[in-house]
Amino acid sequence: MKAQTLVPLAAAAAAQLLVVGNIAAAFAFQQKPPVETLVTVPVVAEIEQVECVRQDPVPYEPVTYQVPLDAELQSYTEKMCDLYDVPLELAYAVMQVESGFTPAAHSSTGDYGLMQINSINAGWLKDELGITDLLDARQNIQAGCYMLGMYLSEYEGNVNCALMAYNLGATGAKKAWSAGTYSTAYTDKVWNAMVGLLEGERDVS
Repeated sequence: MKAQTLVPLAAAAAAQLLVVGNIAAAFAFQQKPPVETLVTVPVVAEIEQVECVRQDPVPYEPVTYQVPLDAELQSYTEKMCDLYDVPLELAYAVMQVESGFTPAAHSSTGDYGLMQINSINAGWLKDELGITDLLDARQNIQAGCYMLGMYLSEYEGNVNCALMAYNLGATGAKKAWSAGTYSTAYTDKVWNAMVGLLEGERDVS
């Protein structure tokens, strides 16, 4: 009788343990409530100086800036800017800072014309573009726009880097960057002149 009584008791105990185990497992795998994650959103988006250039819609809307150049030279400058992918206001800003829009300007350091092309560049500009007279306004504009476009392309549209290379030469600009300098008094002047042109824009048609 004892053996027969113990078998049902053992079975009942095992069944109880199985039920308790299932309940415990159910609690263990119960989904936890989601934890809220706080995301910090910047309130003010900063605009870097190097990115501020005019982006014209397509089709291109012609713009007339108030600059002291005759209509023929303004038209020629626009063509050179289109050809070499240079923002028109950037080319005019360089002319303003470099020479005050004076075609016959020259310096003691060998810089000539509207965009003050240094004579050290005369050789390769002649080979590549056929430039023979840096004091000829059209040739000077072509040379200046070509160089600006070349540097803008090389430095992926970074206006400050392009201007530093234009002003200091590629080697001089790289030395400045190695020293941690990415803007100069020159780049600031050209930048301010460009912003002034954009703010004073007239006769948009």
